[in-house]
Amino acid sequence: MSIQLAPNNKQGLVLRTPLMAGSGAVAYGDVWPPGLHAQQFGAIVTSPVSVRPRKGATQPRFAELPAGFLFTTAGHNPGFRRVLDRQARLWRHSQVPVILSLAGGYPGDRAWMAAQLEEADVGIAGLELPVPEDVNLGEASAFISAVRHAATLPILVKLPATRAAHLAGPCAVAGADALVVGTPPPAVYPAEGDILLEAPIAGPAAFPFTLRALSRVAALNLAIPLIASGGIHSLDDVALCLEQGASAVQVRSLVWTNPSAVSDLAASVDAFLEVDDDIQG
Repeated sequence: MSIQLAPNNKQGLVLRTPLMAGSGAVAYGDVWPPGLHAQQFGAIVTSPVSVRPRKGATQPRFAELPAGFLFTTAGHNPGFRRVLDRQARLWRHSQVPVILSLAGGYPGDRAWMAAQLEEADVGIAGLELPVPEDVNLGEASAFISAVRHAATLPILVKLPATRAAHLAGPCAVAGADALVVGTPPPAVYPAEGDILLEAPIAGPAAFPFTLRALSRVAALNLAIPLIASGGIHSLDDVALCLEQGASAVQVRSLVWTNPSAVSDLAASVDAFLEVDDDIQG
């Protein structure tokens, strides 16, 4: 079983299994919950990194919902140079592809980081570019195109779920090799101390938004791979996403809340795909 996520890119991006560790699920590939290991995934997407260090959001960053939670770091990270210095050796020896998530900042920041990665052997197999919730078509196309011109690495563009169908076509034209559908919508809910926290929805509550966005983007027939992300917690969720047109799926909140369930899910996905291959054969 192999999945090609960048069929139009000379470098390609091949996964052994469609199950991916989503952005920041295992930090930069160096924070693994007990019982989980890289070989259970087809690829790892790192936490987003920016050119300069970011302190991130003040507390509270977490609020529990009836069917999930809100969580944000507001981009906390040590900065591009420090992350590469600390993690390059780990990435070069990774047994699965590592996809580096590039956060926005000043105009040109993501293109600059992409250009540095072209010149350095740090073991990165691809880039993920998150598109902000409030970006317009011109802005999204501009920064994706700039990264495309700066790097030959496969580019996965992560779309906000509520605007995925609107942004998908222009992002594909701008140079995306695959589309990640997508970042769950932000919501507001009381956190510790009755402070109202605004942050993206995580957990099972996010899955209906993912499924709606995925079905709408798939209907566009853009001829590039789609990756489902947001609220995926079970084999039924994975199977439904694959049925709706996804080539792969990302899990994140389940890694944080129930690592043993991720191990079970990884084994179940492998078994499910083996049976599916047997039926089609």
